[in-house]
Amino acid sequence: MALEQDIANLIDASNNLTTIVDNKIQSIDARVIKQAQEVEEAMKRLQTIGTGGVGTRAIGVCNYFTAQHGSAFIHLKLPLKLSLHNEMFRLDVTGYAYGEAKPVDSVFVGYCYKNGNGLVNTNCSGSHSPHIYRGSDDHVYCRLTFPTQYFLTLSVDTIRVGNGRLLKHGEIELINSQLELL
Repeated sequence: MALEQDIANLIDASNNLTTIVDNKIQSIDARVIKQAQEVEEAMKRLQTIGTGGVGTRAIGVCNYFTAQHGSAFIHLKLPLKLSLHNEMFRLDVTGYAYGEAKPVDSVFVGYCYKNGNGLVNTNCSGSHSPHIYRGSDDHVYCRLTFPTQYFLTLSVDTIRVGNGRLLKHGEIELINSQLELL
């Protein structure tokens, strides 16, 4: 009988220990999830420099890499539609066109002007023949031209200007195309 009681006590102790370990695992998992969320939020804060007002910068909102050969037009489709938005914008595109052995450094500015149904006060400067245009879908596009895209790396930063908003990660679509206009 004593042996049976000892076995029962051992089983109870084992079950209690399992419960304690399970609770600790749940507690650790919850802390890991919380810490991962805090790190993610901190990384988002690092991508934005400023208070959110005019002059605030968003870093690395769109990134691109390709090892493809051949020429290409790289189009940046902005979330601004000429029939819907009255917003100013500024984009800075930097990178390395390895196949050309050239730096990529271009700036695009302009005003998506719904009231005038057009792009106004636009300008672009820099490498790779920067160009701003109205796409067939009524969106604002910025384009760069690459005679070779071999090991092309790009990063796009934005600045909140005038009456515009800060364009952030996921709002700019990068399109690699053989077409000059989309």
